[in-house]
Amino acid sequence: MDYHNLYLFVKIIQKGSYIAAADELNIPTSTLSRRVQQLEEQFGYQLLYRSARKLSLTEAGALFYRRCQPLYEELIEATEGLEGELTSPKGTLKVTAPISLANELLNPWFFEFMKQYPGINLDLLLVNRNIDVKEEGVDVAFRIGEIHIPDWIVRNLFTSKFTLCCSPGLIRELGHPQSLEDLHQYPLIQSRRSKRWQFYDHNGAEHLFVGEPRFIFDELRGAVEAAEAGIGVSNLPDYVIGDALTAGRLITLLPQLHPADREVKMVYPHRKYLPAKVRLFIEFIMKKVEQERDNLSV
Repeated sequence: MDYHNLYLFVKIIQKGSYIAAADELNIPTSTLSRRVQQLEEQFGYQLLYRSARKLSLTEAGALFYRRCQPLYEELIEATEGLEGELTSPKGTLKVTAPISLANELLNPWFFEFMKQYPGINLDLLLVNRNIDVKEEGVDVAFRIGEIHIPDWIVRNLFTSKFTLCCSPGLIRELGHPQSLEDLHQYPLIQSRRSKRWQFYDHNGAEHLFVGEPRFIFDELRGAVEAAEAGIGVSNLPDYVIGDALTAGRLITLLPQLHPADREVKMVYPHRKYLPAKVRLFIEFIMKKVEQERDNLSV
């Protein structure tokens, strides 16, 4: 069935005549008449009595119109709703991210997005564990490191570089370590999720270090404060400790070794048609990444 013929039929009834409908649709009355005839042939009933100026519905036509009109109006309402969402998007966007990544970097971006799109609400779920994004109804997730979510698109945002560091006071007390093995003699500050530190030398050879931590953290800001306070040595992302390194509150250790980088990524469901609120959020984040590229140590 050609459903466009249904639309033309309803439009003729609404306008009251072939001529009025033809004027609004900008098509010849002969075309309208032919399309209604096609509809009648498909149904096997006459729907309209033929008249260019006066419209008369048959019994079958009146019954059919009463059935079609609510569907037609619902379709128009849905179309207008979609257009409204595209021009003035609204609704709730559920986003998840690691706690420190949001607090240290993403939150200002989220706030700017909400100011730019006042009709979109943000439901922010901050966790350091990898939750089931499908079960939680997440629209967009930020993750660090490897990601395996079937049917989700992965967008690389930037490379998070790390620095092995500690406070100057700790070095004055214990001296500079000369190798990874020396770190066993130092108090360590380590993440609960990553107690193994990975390094590369100038030849690209991998070196692993596993020590006994004195302080275990879940949130990066606390780890930075502990390192600055001289609690121990830590391996932390540059986007968190950049200011402390520049100001001299933290210093770099074992410069002959390069800590392994980790990729910061944004993931979202693989859909042919993304909701406007999701599409706009993704575009906004990618634009911010481009604008802040030099500051993100990409």
